[in-house]
Amino acid sequence: MSGRLLRWLLSLGVRGNGARRGSPRLTIVRHHRVYADGDRRLYPLGVSERLFAGQLEACARAGLVPRTVREGLEWLKRGEPGHAVAFSFDDGYADNVDRALPILRRFGARASFYLAAGLIEERRAPWWDELAWLLERGEAAAAVVTLAGEPLPIERASAAGRRVALARLLPLLRVPPAEQRARLEALRVALRAPAGAPCELAGWPALAALGEAGMELGSHTLSHPFLSLLPPDEQRRELGGAAALIRERTGAEVTGAAYPNGDHDPATMCAARDAGLGYALATSAGDCTLRDLAAGGRLHELPRRALPEGACVGPTGAFSRRMTLAELDGAFDALRGRAREAAT
Repeated sequence: MSGRLLRWLLSLGVRGNGARRGSPRLTIVRHHRVYADGDRRLYPLGVSERLFAGQLEACARAGLVPRTVREGLEWLKRGEPGHAVAFSFDDGYADNVDRALPILRRFGARASFYLAAGLIEERRAPWWDELAWLLERGEAAAAVVTLAGEPLPIERASAAGRRVALARLLPLLRVPPAEQRARLEALRVALRAPAGAPCELAGWPALAALGEAGMELGSHTLSHPFLSLLPPDEQRRELGGAAALIRERTGAEVTGAAYPNGDHDPATMCAARDAGLGYALATSAGDCTLRDLAAGGRLHELPRRALPEGACVGPTGAFSRRMTLAELDGAFDALRGRAREAAT
């Protein structure tokens, strides 16, 4: 039995999610992109317009119209009983403005957008987009590239080969920025690929329009590094520098951050506090509660739930409102925890 079928069957027994049940808790949803329906990417990092609209409709019907993270935390501090949902987007892609914003407006919803401000300023593609570009545009059907002292054969002539190569290369790029750039250049040379992957991030005027529409803007660092691989002063520069640049370019009040890839360590949390950021988001699954906001809580490593296509689509391929609400309710957390334990 597939995991999707099992979750769909389990969702049949989950009570309808309500906004007024139990102790106060805030579920923060993590998104990146909203693609045009039918758009298929080598490295998919989002959901389709149809599916995103389905998520918002499901939330609205359950009395859980999404709000910004800042609004959600303010609601949580009031201690009102029930369940609230906040939506968030990382990176700052143009489709956040072109596709996500109109759908959010349709349902009276809001969201927080955490911007990789230095990449936006330089009009530079994020490293994962550059990786996909090299695999898709290289002239060499196959190559061997040496990374971390080990030869890695790459076959990119077929879609399946490119997917396998992507899966093998992604963990090898979890390195400090200078080494990451060197490895991408070695891959470009080996694949005989052109330089200059296009930047699909939004420009500053469009991002300023998000703030003017009632959305929250936050820091997602300057260059989207793995923060725990950087010294503390560089972490502060990345988080605080992004916040300052966003304020300068958009006029927005910046009070929060999201760590790239969720990667952080104790120094990262100190860097976020030193930068004057009142909260920061990680990527561990779970809900925010009053305990997280108290002294000694986890305001600078708040949990977020992913809500990808696989979490919302049933075994027939149709959008499932029940599965979506069950995901938001944390109904499958224990199931995934057992699966991770079995895998290790």
